[in-house]
Amino acid sequence: MLDKLISNDNFCDFMHNNVKETIGFLLQNNVEFGVICNTSEVIFEPSLPHDILKNIKPIALFVLSNYSFESAYMDEGGESLFFEAGFGPENFASTVSIDTSNIIQIIVEDTPIFINVCAGRKKIIKKPEIKKVETENRSMEKLLSRPENQKFLK
Repeated sequence: MLDKLISNDNFCDFMHNNVKETIGFLLQNNVEFGVICNTSEVIFEPSLPHDILKNIKPIALFVLSNYSFESAYMDEGGESLFFEAGFGPENFASTVSIDTSNIIQIIVEDTPIFINVCAGRKKIIKKPEIKKVETENRSMEKLLSRPENQKFLK
């Protein structure tokens, strides 16, 4: 049953909208929170040094508190969450950008308040079905549609 939900574009759009609205609510109401996400899609600007980047796991928790929370915002459509954070022993400063559709969980005070079962799912774009038209019959129809071409039937 879960596979059926996850493969449903409307359900996943609903989940994505809930992620955006939940984060928006938390930001507006000054509630610090954390997000768990797939880090392969996270953008660090400037890029993190290799010795720090190699320690970031494929799935990671980013805690938005203190300055990270104060710097946090979403773009106009709510498609990305941005915040500044320090990484590693030297507290290397970087702006983090997370696509909100890749957020797996939202956590407040060590408690998950939202779980996105569609996180990271790419929409399957269906190619329009091309109708196979028999060109032979179609050509004949065009030819015979003109009365003067009826003589070719003989």
